[in-house]
Amino acid sequence: MNEDVMEIIGLLIRMMLKDENHFIKEEEIIQNLLEEGYDIQDIDEAFELIYHGTEIIDEEKNKLDKSNGNSFYNRVFSHSERMYLSFELQGLIKRMLFLNLLTPGESEEIIIRVIQDSYPGYLTTGQLWDILEEVIEDQGKLQIISSEIIEFRNMVTDDSKYIN
Repeated sequence: MNEDVMEIIGLLIRMMLKDENHFIKEEEIIQNLLEEGYDIQDIDEAFELIYHGTEIIDEEKNKLDKSNGNSFYNRVFSHSERMYLSFELQGLIKRMLFLNLLTPGESEEIIIRVIQDSYPGYLTTGQLWDILEEVIEDQGKLQIISSEIIEFRNMVTDDSKYIN
């Protein structure tokens, strides 16, 4: 990554901290950066790293899956993730992490799928449960989650309750 990309990232972060509506002005920001002499490839790379950094999460996923269950994993949601996850759903994911019902790798996969599959702020608890069922293959673990997390108590169907 070159110095110009780092400068652009710094500018974008400062803009994000000052202005909540920076997503609306993306074209204007790009035009201003071009006028300041930055290269379009550097601008594109910076935007990719700031707004669509799921590749970074994918690379870290292997490290997270190998970590033991005894370590504490404190997940902090990025600005763009908070756009897609309501405060309630952020709390549900964190609660499942704190109770060791989700591994860090599973939580990252769930967050990625939420961002890919929803409109900002419109994901329901039922839709989150559907994503949990896609990510977590162990029905016993899903049963434990549904019994521990009150919002998911009625999500497991009767057919799944009696799996041997």
